Amino acid sequence: MVLNAEDIMSPLPPVLSGDLTVAAATEAMELEHRGFVLVGSNHNIEGIVTEWDFVSKILAAKKDPNTTTIREIMSTEIKSIPEDTPTRKVTVIMSRNGIRRILVGKNGKYVGIITSRDILRIFEDYVENVENIAGKYGLL
Repeated sequence: MVLNAEDIMSPLPPVLSGDLTVAAATEAMELEHRGFVLVGSNHNIEGIVTEWDFVSKILAAKKDPNTTTIREIMSTEIKSIPEDTPTRKVTVIMSRNGIRRILVGKNGKYVGIITSRDILRIFEDYVENVENIAGKYGLL
């Protein structure tokens, strides 16, 4: 059975206004237990801010998180894939582009997101299945 992007994606988190301060966005990230926030308005995603953006564009740059907005530090080049993309291809795209999150689209709009955690979760299930099969044949 081939799993597609829609089988492993997570629902989209709330999209935050770009005018929100970095400090407020980190509170939203902590509340949602996520390493990123999506930036936009009216369900239109304009960018993404990750924990790496906070480290490299705020802490390392010595900017004030209470006055800097997430629009100022967001990445606007967002990778996306169709919902029927096979999981194997998803992992190749993420790996080759050095990204840990990718949006999933359907009928011209974003419907979910796949993170590296989602990939690890399905890999864990895969390894367990392989171990069970190998155990049946005395290969472990």
